[in-house]
Amino acid sequence: MPSSTTWFIFSITLIFLTAARYIADSKLRKSKYKNIIFVGPTGIGTVIGFFQLLLGIRDFIQEGYDQHYGKLFAIPTLFQMTIVVSGHDLIEDIRKASDDQLSLYGSIKEGMQTDYTMEPHILENPYHFRFIHLSLTRDLGGRFPELKEEVIAAFSELVPPTDNWTTFPAWLTGKLVVLRVVNRLFVGPPLCNNSDYNEINDAYSDALVKTALIIGFTPGFLKPIVSRLLDVYIPKTLRRAMKHVAPIVEERLEKEKLLGADWDGKSNDLLTWLIEKTPESDKLSVTTIKAITIRLLATMFAAYRPASMALTQALFDLATFPVYIPELRAEVESIVKEEGISKDSIGKMYKLDSFIKESLRLRAGGKASMPRKVLKDFTFSNGTTVFAGSSIIAPGYAIHHDARHYSNPADFDGFRFARLREEQDDPVRYQMVSVGPTFMMFGNGRHACPGRFLVSALLKTMLAHVLMTYDIKLEHNGRRPTDKWYTFSPAPNQTAGLLFRRRSAPSC
Repeated sequence: MPSSTTWFIFSITLIFLTAARYIADSKLRKSKYKNIIFVGPTGIGTVIGFFQLLLGIRDFIQEGYDQHYGKLFAIPTLFQMTIVVSGHDLIEDIRKASDDQLSLYGSIKEGMQTDYTMEPHILENPYHFRFIHLSLTRDLGGRFPELKEEVIAAFSELVPPTDNWTTFPAWLTGKLVVLRVVNRLFVGPPLCNNSDYNEINDAYSDALVKTALIIGFTPGFLKPIVSRLLDVYIPKTLRRAMKHVAPIVEERLEKEKLLGADWDGKSNDLLTWLIEKTPESDKLSVTTIKAITIRLLATMFAAYRPASMALTQALFDLATFPVYIPELRAEVESIVKEEGISKDSIGKMYKLDSFIKESLRLRAGGKASMPRKVLKDFTFSNGTTVFAGSSIIAPGYAIHHDARHYSNPADFDGFRFARLREEQDDPVRYQMVSVGPTFMMFGNGRHACPGRFLVSALLKTMLAHVLMTYDIKLEHNGRRPTDKWYTFSPAPNQTAGLLFRRRSAPSC
């Protein structure tokens, strides 16, 4: 591993090379897009402008949205042109565009730098995501008892109920609960309860994000060099994960050999699904174990990070606005008393669904939604053309805070969507999993996140359990912890705690 001195020299060199490349490119890119409004630092084309943009891109998106709503505007980000699309008609243009024109996977490939952070075939053939869409979502009702059982077990272990107020780290606790519950559905017990394996999932996600971020800020001609310098982090985590996965693959294949393909007790999880997709002759090869492990980690990365953030934010909101707790508890308890906890019963918890969706609207949506890479020159319905190689986003955070779409958009209104559902007699449009041009937490159109049904079930089951089991409040005299921003995306405060104590009512 490079020494700290080497890293320092390399980092300073990289920053100045990046700034120089940005300055050289900015005027060229601006001249190409004469028909699009530019938003950004006044020092564009200067070193000061480069660092202004680096630190304040989310503010420039909001500025552009406020001043140029209904139009396209451009922000000259590093080494590319990011086109921000606002207004219903233009967002519909993105939704309707074909994948060979505006590519979601092209945007993911660029954003996550998959040429350097993953095996090429992972994104070229992402069949592991079809497990979420085709298997898990359709069979969520059948898997729900496992989900519920793991929610109760995870909270009991990580937040043991006590009669006195006890502080727990909110972000860490939320992550660990979600990791356990999602891994129950992905790899099953006992691996889902293995603290080392869950820590590996978290470490892999962090390594992936940080590596992609560093490589993304690197000029193209330096990417291969930088990726080799960073190559220690992801492979190390992957090797640790393979040590856990390989014995389970071997055990399941041995049972299949002895008991047949549909042996009694066969796990219906992502790991089994991946094994079945592997050619028979390759199932025990090191290459196959590696490929299966990468797909497990990649799927977990996509599932657990947004769910963990959403859970933590919802818990902060529950503690910040305790006025909602009595009505939420009453709804949960009445439904649980009649039907128990199931996929169908949580679907009837309209107020809880509304509370979580409002938390997502206000806190969780990033500045950038519906990211697309322009593969072919594309002309929008207003006549504006964007050129191949550009990147397109919709300003999700600005949309979620727009008074044209939501009354008092800066205020937390926990029953906002429950009222709209009742007033407009529309049980579908205002539920958490519904997507559209005014709620883009899960994207929009045919590329909307297929895991949103799982995330919704997870969040409602976990919040219902918290409401039935605990009292909750904020530390530090009731002040909600400030969110943190990382380029385009907000994240819950990662150091703040929440106070829990036992509630007298029975758990769900």
